[in-house]
Amino acid sequence: MEATTKALDLPQNHRETRSVELYLVVLYAGLDWLFRQGGLAFMQGIWDELLFIIIIGIWLLRTAVQQWAPRRSGMLLPFCLYISIMLFLVLINSPDDSVALEGMRVMVQYVFWFFIAYHLLRSRQDAKGLVNVFLLLCLAIALVGVMQYIQGVEMPAAWVDKAEQGVKTRVFSIIGSPNVLGSLMILAISVAYAMYYGSKHWLKQLIYAGVLLVCALCLLFTFSRGAWLAIILSALLLGLWVDKRVLIIILLMAVLTPSLMPAVYDRMAYMMSSDYIASSERGGRLGRWEVAMNHWRGSPEFGVGLGQFGGAVAARHYPEDSFYADNWYLKVGTETGWVGLTATLLLLITGLRRARSALDATEDPYLKIMGLGILAGLVGILAHNCVENIFEVPMMASYFWFFLGLVVALPHLQSSPLNDME
Repeated sequence: MEATTKALDLPQNHRETRSVELYLVVLYAGLDWLFRQGGLAFMQGIWDELLFIIIIGIWLLRTAVQQWAPRRSGMLLPFCLYISIMLFLVLINSPDDSVALEGMRVMVQYVFWFFIAYHLLRSRQDAKGLVNVFLLLCLAIALVGVMQYIQGVEMPAAWVDKAEQGVKTRVFSIIGSPNVLGSLMILAISVAYAMYYGSKHWLKQLIYAGVLLVCALCLLFTFSRGAWLAIILSALLLGLWVDKRVLIIILLMAVLTPSLMPAVYDRMAYMMSSDYIASSERGGRLGRWEVAMNHWRGSPEFGVGLGQFGGAVAARHYPEDSFYADNWYLKVGTETGWVGLTATLLLLITGLRRARSALDATEDPYLKIMGLGILAGLVGILAHNCVENIFEVPMMASYFWFFLGLVVALPHLQSSPLNDME
């Protein structure tokens, strides 16, 4: 059995090691906003790489000085296979080598956050602290979004179809995109509910319930249909894994939405209309999917080349000939073919299976519930990627892999003493 099931294998002094540098990772969204501001704009695009390098240095130093025992996550082999296949695609199918290498970088780079979280997280207290700091940041981001809705902040006209006159604004908070903000709220809502359910103290329950409510309002005001559908999947998993009352809540929301939230019902209903389908085929999501599929059909095995279509790299290098495909998996398939898409899906599925296995091996009930909430949110993000390019955003790709690593690390933390009331 892998070391993920054996917390007692670590010496006592290693169990209590704190990794304060990891808190900077969960503050990613706030730090990224800060570095986009005028006086610090020169750091935009490089600050997260610098943070990554610093944390890697800390990891190597602690491994040498404190003689940390190695951990086997079960992810190293599929990750090496994934990198090898991406490198193979660069070598055999690169119309432009520099663009291909950049395209490979954005596919591979963020996966390293999994290993950083998995190996550096050594304290039960840090696991809880990282989640709480993340929720605190999401609360602040959600409050900004709710205020934008109250103030009726102006939005680009392209964010809604011309037929949807009832949607006056879509909030984006400090993130800049309603859809990406919605994806972040999916994770925050799932985690907040799990923390609410796992807490025994009434004050903590009240706080987590407040975070949940504000984040849910923010998600509602994004008017992101993809995020709404994805949160339903996350909620279903929470109902099956954590609290079956969530299933009743989902049913009640489905019944009451037309009368209590007519704007939400109208936006969802419009998606099923012939007018929406015609509009989407002309210049919307369905039209983009058809263009992507036409490119993919030209080279089904190896795609058109990394960085050549449908994402940030292609948009940066070929602004006249590229666009976001609004489906990350389709973008990956178009650029890397069935070979690259299969390797990507294998890595993701392996990660989810390792997370689920780790939670099954987690005996601490509080950590287990917390981990189930995180995992439900991560599945929701993967579902949202079916209609958006969520992993084209470094913040979301980093959060996904970091929190996946945190979940897989949870069995190592079971022996940490419980010093406070949950």
